[in-house]
Amino acid sequence: MSDARNKKKKPVKSSSDAEAVNPIGRRLRELRKEQDWTLAEVSARTGISVGTLSKLEHGKTDLNFTSVNKLANGLGLPVTDLTNPGRRMQGRRAITMGGQGTTFITADMDYEILCSEVANHQQGYLKGVVKSHSFDPELPWHSHAGQEFLFVLSGRLELHTELYEPVQLKAGDSILFDSSMGHHYVSLGRKHAEILISMSLEGYQNVSDTFRPKKEKPL
Repeated sequence: MSDARNKKKKPVKSSSDAEAVNPIGRRLRELRKEQDWTLAEVSARTGISVGTLSKLEHGKTDLNFTSVNKLANGLGLPVTDLTNPGRRMQGRRAITMGGQGTTFITADMDYEILCSEVANHQQGYLKGVVKSHSFDPELPWHSHAGQEFLFVLSGRLELHTELYEPVQLKAGDSILFDSSMGHHYVSLGRKHAEILISMSLEGYQNVSDTFRPKKEKPL
């Protein structure tokens, strides 16, 4: 007779073991933490019951392909973000409708900040209307860390910099330059030039900070 005491018991899978083989449930839990969603909110977005979503997160059920698509579509994500989270794309996006961005008015330009809702991004995007029609040496130079890409949407622009001769650009032209170098924008002709700007946010939390005066350090 074999000794029953010598028989090895099969290991019981823990909830963490189940989650390890359920990447979709694990990814859903990550997304809920990132976006501060409740299971009820995810259910409303996707049409999948709260009970099924809870079981999915705890590794107690799997979804068929149709349900995975419902989950991805409801959350506004590509399916691969759920099925292959180790190589997922971030899937983030931001939209600014025309004229709906936060605006800043300065002496020489009006700025509209575009697509600023995505957190932790490293670029700022702006539409600018250049009001200056002549170079004013009394205005302080624009200067900020990193690089700036400029594309002329309409009109004609003259870009002044500290180290180069002024360059004239027309609609469709673009330039990339070191934005720590002082620069000024001037519209040529009667119309204000309109430009699109992409700039590094090095040293700033967001693009709006570039238009706020820095606090002086106490003496």
